[in-house]
Amino acid sequence: MRWANRHWIIINVSDITDGMIEEAIQTSMATLRKTNDGSKAILKWDGPDTPSCFDGITQYNHADILTELSKEEWQSEL
Repeated sequence: MRWANRHWIIINVSDITDGMIEEAIQTSMATLRKTNDGSKAILKWDGPDTPSCFDGITQYNHADILTELSKEEWQSEL
């Protein structure tokens, strides 16, 4: 499966550190997917091991993150 080793977290934007960005696939705060109100963002990484900066944060697999992204707070308003 293409997404078997990818992991996602949802985190408050105010809690994101430079170290988290360095460990994530995203390259900056500007490239993060955020909720409509901008308060939460998604960070993702590949690999079997969880970077220590993400310890204790709920992780999502591909199916779970798709479910989260279907919620109204993530849907763009056209």
